[in-house]
Amino acid sequence: MSESGNASLRQVWRNREVRGLLLAQVGSDLGDQIARIALTLLVYQRNHSLVQAAATLAVSFVPAVASAPLGSLADRFPRRSVMIVCDLARAAVIALLAFLAVSGTPILVLLALLLISELATGPFSSARTALYGDVLTDQSEFAVAQAAGRMVNLGAQVGGFVLGGIVVQLMGARTVLALDALTFVVSYVFIRTHVLARPSADEPGTSLHRLWADLRLGIDEITGDPLKRPIIIFSWVSTIYFSAPEAVAVGYHGHQSETTSGLLLAAAPAGSFVGAALLSRVRLPQQVRFVMPMAALSCIALFATSINPPPVVAFALWFIAGTMTAFVITIIASVVQLTRPAHRGRVIGVAFAGFNAASTLAYLLVSWIAESLGAARAVSLAGFVGLVAVGVTAVVWHQDRLVDVLTTLAGQGTAAPAAVEEPAVPQH
Repeated sequence: MSESGNASLRQVWRNREVRGLLLAQVGSDLGDQIARIALTLLVYQRNHSLVQAAATLAVSFVPAVASAPLGSLADRFPRRSVMIVCDLARAAVIALLAFLAVSGTPILVLLALLLISELATGPFSSARTALYGDVLTDQSEFAVAQAAGRMVNLGAQVGGFVLGGIVVQLMGARTVLALDALTFVVSYVFIRTHVLARPSADEPGTSLHRLWADLRLGIDEITGDPLKRPIIIFSWVSTIYFSAPEAVAVGYHGHQSETTSGLLLAAAPAGSFVGAALLSRVRLPQQVRFVMPMAALSCIALFATSINPPPVVAFALWFIAGTMTAFVITIIASVVQLTRPAHRGRVIGVAFAGFNAASTLAYLLVSWIAESLGAARAVSLAGFVGLVAVGVTAVVWHQDRLVDVLTTLAGQGTAAPAAVEEPAVPQH
């Protein structure tokens, strides 16, 4: 531990299993992002429609919504095995997508294959997030590992968006997609060689009835918990401004180049990468106190886009906004800490499904508004809606109670309490 009592990234990196999970994520996430920008640029070049281009980005979120009931697979089966099967399945489907990515293939066929491959994303993400809690029983180390995972994801987004436009111009979409398939093989190798086999966290085996029962339990654990409920719902609502820059980036200024589009797409993720690196230096209970101020500053930066600045200024504003959205790692880590280990897969699955559903709607809504009012006004409107959400959440959220519970858990390990009582409403 550091003098502040918080684990360091270097300390967490020494753990072989964490290192394997992070290296696996580097490959698969980077390949995914390059493939998404390749398809997005292809769609926009064919019809110059922001709505259809944004829909191409949003399509990757849809399967995660549909696969919400599959989140409990990360509880009912060994989490390492779930990740391995998902990697092999995605490698096979993306390889087929690369084979079919020729000029005569309808866009809908390519998007359908992308949808199928993304169906594995839900259970894979639930298993990986829950597995960090199994590997690291110290709350401080766990929080840093979550931040590191978020940084890998954001770094892959930045690299994918920046390199995507360039790589597509140089190598073509088929080569890009073939490379994406290989990244899942790389992920499989790291998980297979670095992560230890563990038994399932809950009673093994599943069925349609059990999947449905587990889904309902995950929903009940979120809606019935006064500490999880407000922060998860806030993260869902926040997608309206999380997604706004990416929803309009490829058509922000008329006839901008593919490279400019890639840079604008990368602005918010690049900022969030920096924010995650800085936030990882703070203990989880203290991070909670930064959530609302960071969210408000993010919205204000996006609202400033109303002046319709040139791309270089828009990049700067969106970078600042992205830096402040790093609070999402605090929400993820807090939810995992508040959930008993045997139920983490299904709770995370529901939380991720809601976030992805909201992100899909946000992409489509912001791009639709952009075609009517312009990209800059659409982003600024999203920032205003976000500010309203921050104000409402600040009133109903019992922040101090969450800080106290996380502080208590930090001294007990990561096992969540059997139940969290409804906090008393403060008297004024």
